[in-house]
Amino acid sequence: MAKNGIDLSKLSIEELQALARDIETEIVTRRAAEKERVLNQMRELAGSLGLTLEELLREERGAGSTAPPKYRHPDNPGLTWSGRGKRPTWVNEALASGKTLDDLAAS
Repeated sequence: MAKNGIDLSKLSIEELQALARDIETEIVTRRAAEKERVLNQMRELAGSLGLTLEELLREERGAGSTAPPKYRHPDNPGLTWSGRGKRPTWVNEALASGKTLDDLAAS
């Protein structure tokens, strides 16, 4: 007998499948309710700052903010790098061949 009082060994396959569907439905329902509860808390916190949740998240993501190119490939001006994040392969190759970052600076 299971800890919850249900003796699964006495249920038919059909009853077990029905139970499994019911459990999955309950899990989905509870997760949705929990998500809604947390979203409401987040809306209240954002409201306490005079913002909507959407405004707060948009600011957090830095929507639309892209850094301008700081470095440009000398032979292929379409290849650029802002200087942020991982160096592109072409920058590493240029540095390995003796160039400096100043040599690659976008004008």
